[in-house]
Amino acid sequence: MAARSQETAFSPNGQYFANVSTDSRLKIWECESGRAKQEFIPASHLSAACTCLVWAPSKQPEQNVNQSKKKRKSNGEEAAGVAGSDIIALGTASGNILLYSLNRAELVHQLKGGHAGKIRSLCWNQDGSSLFSASSEKKIVEWDAVEGVIKCQWKVDKNPIFRMCMLQDNCTLVTAGRSIQCWNVETRSVIATFTGHTTDVVHLLPVYSPGAKGGYFLTAADADRCISAWRFVGEEKNGQSQASFTLQDDPLNFTVSTPISDKDPVILAAVTVTGILHVFEHHLNGRSKKPLQPIVKIHIGSDVAGTARPLPVLSAYACGDSDGNCVIVYGSLVRPGFEKMCYRTQDGMAYIVRRDPSSVDHSKSDITSSALKIRTPILPADVKTLAPEYMVPMTASSEVGVVVGRKRRTQNSESNSGLVSAKDSLPMEQRLSALNLDKAVDAVAPPQADNMAQLLLQGLHSRDPKILQSVLDRGDGQIIGNTIRRIPVQAILPLILELTRMMQFRGHPNYSYAKWLRSLLEHHAGYLTSCPDLASVLTPLLALMTARTSLFPKLSQLRGRLHLMLGELEHRSEKEDATTTELPATALLVYREESSDEASEEGDWPLQSGSESEDQWDELSDYGENMDVNEVKDDSEQETDDENNSEEIDEEVEEASDNDIESVVENGLSD
Repeated sequence: MAARSQETAFSPNGQYFANVSTDSRLKIWECESGRAKQEFIPASHLSAACTCLVWAPSKQPEQNVNQSKKKRKSNGEEAAGVAGSDIIALGTASGNILLYSLNRAELVHQLKGGHAGKIRSLCWNQDGSSLFSASSEKKIVEWDAVEGVIKCQWKVDKNPIFRMCMLQDNCTLVTAGRSIQCWNVETRSVIATFTGHTTDVVHLLPVYSPGAKGGYFLTAADADRCISAWRFVGEEKNGQSQASFTLQDDPLNFTVSTPISDKDPVILAAVTVTGILHVFEHHLNGRSKKPLQPIVKIHIGSDVAGTARPLPVLSAYACGDSDGNCVIVYGSLVRPGFEKMCYRTQDGMAYIVRRDPSSVDHSKSDITSSALKIRTPILPADVKTLAPEYMVPMTASSEVGVVVGRKRRTQNSESNSGLVSAKDSLPMEQRLSALNLDKAVDAVAPPQADNMAQLLLQGLHSRDPKILQSVLDRGDGQIIGNTIRRIPVQAILPLILELTRMMQFRGHPNYSYAKWLRSLLEHHAGYLTSCPDLASVLTPLLALMTARTSLFPKLSQLRGRLHLMLGELEHRSEKEDATTTELPATALLVYREESSDEASEEGDWPLQSGSESEDQWDELSDYGENMDVNEVKDDSEQETDDENNSEEIDEEVEEASDNDIESVVENGLSD
């Protein structure tokens, strides 16, 4: 179980509120005025952090009062003997216990030698003479608060102890880990056991009822949205809970009132991790079959104009009076706000608007301007201030020349005053640009869901795959960062296991899972390094990522080669386009062949005697040769394909002429 980041507790009478910060600074606040009364920094606060705190009881039995009259104690013994509710016991990670006195404002005692491990829980007996401590060594030590020595110590069961309390009979000590046990302090033996919770118990508080033979106590476990009430009546095994108080979320802390009589109910004020106060009223007189619901839920919001921002409730103290008052601590532990409120005037769900305590109100502050060393400069009346655009304030000197009302200021009035405001002295272009119509209206905007921490915690608690998938499939970086920052440290390891399980499936959503995992490691790296089970949790994830990225170098090489090939092909295509010449639109040479039949019909070839036909043919052949020579000379600049075509054409012409000559000779012989 992870240690809590900050411990808080009210004094038994509700007059003071104490908290230990993350750097082990003890701060004590006065609830009525809301001012910080004292602050204590242990000498070893950096090496041995404070892990728990508890106030000493405020009342003593009459026997101790009579004995104190007969026997006078020294000042040191009175402080160490816890004569009132001004003593605070602090447990540290080194195993030492510090006793701090509120009245003396100093450390009055330091208990050493009882534990070697971290102190997990502390509790006092009814008269404040004995202090019980439990550590990670699974050992309980009883201390003599007056002498500062060990009275007795004993080992507990195998399971560790996280919380302890003393019942009202002053001889029964209740210890809680996952199971709950009741010990007899005199015999140091277990006299009763209870079923307990499925997770570690993080809160344990006794209930003092007038006239009760046994005793009631309340418990709350980690990641459990309820507070269970138990009753000790004697020797019992596997006792069941008497009542269950239902909460909206996991409990952060709670207090319970002491009834004045048997007819008065027990008032339970519980605060959840989301900063909502739940108030219950119930008579603990038997087993309740149904879960109990709160009579009122209180939300507190800030009154700052703009985006609505809730003010979380940090703790609450049930006064137990007839008017139904309770003291509420809200805001931030750096500068908390305190208010005494009557919860019975509220019904159901109450929304209360309060001023943020962290915002400084200079109008109501007691700090004057002299203390802050701020002086307003005194300017003469004839000084004119120049500034860009419309940001110049209207000073008293500049308002002299302005006429009150809707009348226009004349030139005479301006010339008489000789003063013009800086805004009016600006050119028209700058004044028109100053008219910004897109300014946001100063109003309260509706709250925006910029994180899904609540839905994610609900999915992890119930292990609902639909809820988890709806949250983890989102890839918005802002939503992921805000959600990771708001989840408690108890949910970090379960979230890593769930992301590991989801990343085993192939597909597109793995990219969003990787973003969730990266944000988780960035924001909670400090906590993860302190977890002893970190290796077992991250080993499957490392193996999965190694298997997924094993082919990445080869794919990178293939991508590089393909890129080179495509680049070479593109370069070649560009080069070919640059060197290719276009063919002319018209042909350079056109040849049309005519048959002998057409020539004979048209009379181009006269059929005469052999000598005449031969002479004519010689003339035609000479004419054709001359024409071929001229064509070859004109086409000398053409390519080889055109020359080959001309040669083929000449051969065809010669063959045709030979055929025509033979036909003419045959016709002549026949004649």
